Amino acid sequence: MVALEDIGAEVCEPVAGLSQVFYSLHGEYNSIEDPADICGTVTADTFAELVEIPASPGHIMATGKKIHELKFVTETGTIKSTMVGEKGRRLFENELVVEVGGSDADLLGFLRWIKNQKLVFNVVEFGTGNVRQLGSKRMPAWVEGIEHAIEALIEGKNSVTLTLKDKQKWPASIYKGALQLTPVTP
Repeated sequence: MVALEDIGAEVCEPVAGLSQVFYSLHGEYNSIEDPADICGTVTADTFAELVEIPASPGHIMATGKKIHELKFVTETGTIKSTMVGEKGRRLFENELVVEVGGSDADLLGFLRWIKNQKLVFNVVEFGTGNVRQLGSKRMPAWVEGIEHAIEALIEGKNSVTLTLKDKQKWPASIYKGALQLTPVTP
């Protein structure tokens, strides 16, 4: 028998990867919740509260609006949080890079539509099931880059690489609420 010890890992087999990506328009929410603040009257009691968005009350979408899934190529998604800014005024720049396969008219039209939108992205981690979020109450996410390529080789890539970003006081937050994937009817 080998004794297994808890060395502080989140799970016994920490794995990476993203399983789903969802997007919604920032303006289609009645309210968007943020993690607890460090300053002011409402503060956090734990480190987790500084990055978690509580399930209650959770985000509330406008009537008839919904979150859409972005189908991406498996094992191409990456979330990266990088500290940016001057000492004493630092933020996190969160970046999500995903690859979407194909070159049909719907995808190309989507690229035209999404390029200047104010957005919220929710990304499900494969290993933990955490729902990570880009975009917040006051600062929506945006599309930083779109690179579509059809390579010469028949077995080459036919896909678009999307780079999505936001800047926040926290690394890409963890949303604890349920995602509203279908419209709420009055």
